[in-house]
Amino acid sequence: MDDSEFYALKTHYDAIVPTLATKADIEVLRAEMHKMSAEGYRWMLASMIGMFLGFGGLYFVSNSNLKSQNAVLAAAPAASLPQTTPQAYPVQPTTLPVQPIIIYLPAPGGEKK
Repeated sequence: MDDSEFYALKTHYDAIVPTLATKADIEVLRAEMHKMSAEGYRWMLASMIGMFLGFGGLYFVSNSNLKSQNAVLAAAPAASLPQTTPQAYPVQPTTLPVQPIIIYLPAPGGEKK
């Protein structure tokens, strides 16, 4: 290695060293990461509590709605319920011609010419 290569490497090294993180920079970064982690944990906990309350409220509202519907049906006499009759013309299922599914796969080992 001659002197010109040595001075080029030294210049490159001198340009990089000031940009490296110091111990104080690492401590600031660590504190910021800890703060972000704590905020994420709070958001996760708040979301879980909100979902729990939301689904619980949905359950109680739907359950009370079903109880009120059952009470109305139990109070109504059976004769007042509408009678269902079978359809006069049953629905016939339609059959469509079945098309085959064709999948083209390349030959093993790739395409050779």
